[in-house]
Amino acid sequence: MLTQKDGDRNPPGQIGDVSPENAPQTRSVISQPVCAYLYNKVVTVDFQAVFSAVTVSVVNKTSGEAVYSEVFVDPTSFSIDLNGKDTGEYIIEIVSDEMMLEGDFKL
Repeated sequence: MLTQKDGDRNPPGQIGDVSPENAPQTRSVISQPVCAYLYNKVVTVDFQAVFSAVTVSVVNKTSGEAVYSEVFVDPTSFSIDLNGKDTGEYIIEIVSDEMMLEGDFKL
């Protein structure tokens, strides 16, 4: 848990016990079930959760053309080589029975 510190290390207005109004607020990290990253026109997708099957599609945002689509069974990690594809904006869609994720990226 991180809290903002004042110069004197005491929250403003704090006297005695901490009340619910001036107590530090807890924050939680949102766990991402899937991570995707792009390096040298290769998209790598890593699964942090178990899925029985997912459909992965990459679509050229300008033309609407699907440049890649595949179904993976029990995926853990895979790469999509987009070398030879036109420079531009793309959308990656990852769909399973439990979730639908979408992200934009540029080649």
